[in-house]
Amino acid sequence: MTRYAIGLGSNLGDRLENLREGEAGLERLGRVVATSALYETEPLGGPEQDPFLNAVVLLETDLEPRALMEECLRIEAERGRERTIEWGPRTLDLDIVATDGPAVDDERVVIPHPLATEREFVLRPLCDVWPEASVGDGLTASEALRRLRPQGVDLLIRHWVTDRPVGTWLAAAQLALILLTLVGAMTDGNLENYELHPILSSLGLILAVLGAVMGGSASVSAGRDLTVLPDPKDGAELRDEGIYGLVRHPMYGGLLLLILGVALVAGSMYAMVGWLALTALLLVKSDYEERLLRVRYPAYASYRRRVPRRLIPGIF
Repeated sequence: MTRYAIGLGSNLGDRLENLREGEAGLERLGRVVATSALYETEPLGGPEQDPFLNAVVLLETDLEPRALMEECLRIEAERGRERTIEWGPRTLDLDIVATDGPAVDDERVVIPHPLATEREFVLRPLCDVWPEASVGDGLTASEALRRLRPQGVDLLIRHWVTDRPVGTWLAAAQLALILLTLVGAMTDGNLENYELHPILSSLGLILAVLGAVMGGSASVSAGRDLTVLPDPKDGAELRDEGIYGLVRHPMYGGLLLLILGVALVAGSMYAMVGWLALTALLLVKSDYEERLLRVRYPAYASYRRRVPRRLIPGIF
């Protein structure tokens, strides 16, 4: 059997589903031995268009290069690929990037891909699964990547072919930390804290109210799309107005303000420790959620540039 590295790209329609269907189509041609992480790439050349999702699949198959190319074109067509605009947007793009068989150079197929050494969106995922692959000019994939300047390629998620329960674990940990923090506030909180520390308690009350207002506003804006999971609901719209025009994760920011306010009002050291742990968790969770949002919504990268604050308007 011959090993081939096949690059996958999509920037039209449901990009993730297009890549998953492309990977499934390749599985029917032989044995998929490795799949790279998923990257988002700013388009190079062509008309103005949305960013691409890119990955590389390693396939072992008995097919000859030309027959494999024909199968790749068939898989593209099944996902609605149209070749009407050169370098234009596409539902699915499959390119044979490298092989451990003989090099090929004819009017239908060229392996290694003639532009592989110039494209970070090819080399970076290729290095995930086959850094020693020959990509032309006497270079391996890892050597060629080291020679390139950054071209706007960002790692999004490492496992994309099938869903994983990471979001469920993060949501469960969030709920557990909230409960532990509240229990801590009741356990060592001082009911006379306001009289002992009126300024600190007043600040806590203000923060709690602001957090509640911020979280409530986010809940109203999200409506039926609201979920405790970082994974966006199927069919959910990208919110970029109202409170979401000020901060990208107002629910998380409001929760942190609320819990901090409760800890200050109660004068609880346990609650403060729980708040710090919750802050660390929500930073991880929001980062993971942003990667999923970039996978789902091509416009999310530009929204993130337009709204730079992640949790607290005007602060962070």
